[in-house]
Amino acid sequence: MGPRNLILIAFGSFLLICLSFGAVYLQYNQDEIETSPFVSKSHVLPQVKAELDPNDIIYQTRKDKKSYIPVVNEEYKTVFFFIGKCASTEWKRMFVRMMGSAEWNTHAIHQKEVNGLKWLNDYSLEEAQQIMTNPEWTKAVFVRHPKDRILSSFLDKAVRHSEQFIETTCKKYGNLGKHGDEQTCIAHHLEFKFFLQNIISTIPTNGNWMQIYDQIDAKWWPYVNYVGHMDDLTKDAQHFLQSIISVKDGVSAWERWGKTGWDLINGTSSFLNHLAQYDKLEYQRVTEKKLHKYYNPWLERYVERKYSKDLNNTYFQFSPVEVFPHTDFAEFEGDKI
Repeated sequence: MGPRNLILIAFGSFLLICLSFGAVYLQYNQDEIETSPFVSKSHVLPQVKAELDPNDIIYQTRKDKKSYIPVVNEEYKTVFFFIGKCASTEWKRMFVRMMGSAEWNTHAIHQKEVNGLKWLNDYSLEEAQQIMTNPEWTKAVFVRHPKDRILSSFLDKAVRHSEQFIETTCKKYGNLGKHGDEQTCIAHHLEFKFFLQNIISTIPTNGNWMQIYDQIDAKWWPYVNYVGHMDDLTKDAQHFLQSIISVKDGVSAWERWGKTGWDLINGTSSFLNHLAQYDKLEYQRVTEKKLHKYYNPWLERYVERKYSKDLNNTYFQFSPVEVFPHTDFAEFEGDKI
């Protein structure tokens, strides 16, 4: 066999090795993509498209400063649902900044006349219908396990902002008169048990503790194709912002708006950089410590029942959180705790 043939055989063998390695590499990367916790999952869409109705939760106008209506960003083809106690204020700042507005750092970020955001109900019903059902648009939401979220709401609203809670929530609680009067709320509002059994039951639609699942109509959940989680917020936030791309110049929201500019002193910090100290394991450790301090087995089971829609749906996929072994106590009945 001549030298030329030997060279051809050697070259052919080399090509086969490269192709084999490439196939393995591609399969490996495909496996990585499929198992990555940061890849949003497309849900099975209904055979018949959902129809937007003026009375849908996501389209209704509310009198208060906050609402269930999602923000719409046309440049990044994104619809984003703000959820109370899921970094909603920070996300609102991000979407204001994505418009190029200098108002992203204002204290009045929740006021529509200040933030200048465009909302789903700013569009006609027909236009909003197209946006919600078009698969080219990203419909995104960030969620949080109810045991952690409700405790965070209590510590923020009832404890940290106690005076405001007394002036607003306790007054509303007294006016409704279902379980007690205003003075009862004032006397017990620092008790987590009272917050769970009385405040949440009396004022169930407050966005800070209302079930997340109920803040979007059931027919629209299959169209939400990006669900991020608070327990890994900084990573999920970066991945989400990297995934939405400007239709004007092809630059991601992360590169343009998230990567820098969030430190008012030198402008170098990234979005949510102040939370970067908490990786997922550290966040879980801190959360577990707080849960053990405020929950008992009966309060935990109470929240599981009250927030069953958040815990038992196909979209959120929360990691299991069991503060106390459920075998250690008997099942309670009804709403008694």
